[in-house]
Amino acid sequence: MEFVDREEITMVSGASAGIFTGYSFAADKLDWLEDIYCKIDIHKTSELFWQVFAKRLVSKCINAMSANEDKLTIPFCFPVCYIPIYSVRYYWIFGRYNRAWRKYFRAAINYPFLQIIPSFINGRLAIDGGAADNIPLFPLLHKSRPILSSEKLDLVFVLHFDARYDWHKDFVTDVPVIDLDLGICNGFEKAHYDYSEKTIRQRIDSAYEYGKKICGRLFEGDCSQEGLQKTINEIFIEEHAVRQQNISIDRFFSMLNIIGRFVRSDSHCTQKLF
Repeated sequence: MEFVDREEITMVSGASAGIFTGYSFAADKLDWLEDIYCKIDIHKTSELFWQVFAKRLVSKCINAMSANEDKLTIPFCFPVCYIPIYSVRYYWIFGRYNRAWRKYFRAAINYPFLQIIPSFINGRLAIDGGAADNIPLFPLLHKSRPILSSEKLDLVFVLHFDARYDWHKDFVTDVPVIDLDLGICNGFEKAHYDYSEKTIRQRIDSAYEYGKKICGRLFEGDCSQEGLQKTINEIFIEEHAVRQQNISIDRFFSMLNIIGRFVRSDSHCTQKLF
């Protein structure tokens, strides 16, 4: 936020565990997010899975994340995947907290079945939206953009952990889109399930420095559409080779998303929650 004011941000979209980041950002409580991630402090994969499956770690974090005093000053959108027909629905929220949101959060952060008790919404079995759309650009870049039809976007940030991801395969737009694999911050380390406090703090610090460098290049020069696109192209060329040498954990989910996009009903899949 050293480069962009909150009032300039039109929408945040996130899937799966990215909902923690997206919601916290929209509610202006990123300090809470950093604190809770550092407090997890789990070093071993076996202990992490025990906490998730047996101790309901995800549900506890969802309950801690969403509070009655919250007020989202930026609209936030997230997907939920319904089975067995494998359809995706995008829900967006804004304004004062509604306790019904938690039911949708639990469904949206539940892949692969990270809760013992399955989620049902309106009688339909629901799982993590990342199964159908792990990098949910649809609410921002789809030609209809039902949520933001009156808004003109100047720039879209895409933050993810899929080194081979290419948004051009799914969208055609004249809006500058900067596509960043955050694995590059940490040399594509493979310790995906290391939630020790030391590792989390190192990753937060390195991501901050990386983001500061990227934003400095974007916003301290020519901020016209042409200028932004030129800088984006330069960054892409610099990072493309190293990204192509790595395949991250999100690659599997991105491959599953092909099915989600195929069965998606684009004209009826987005709605506001309460």
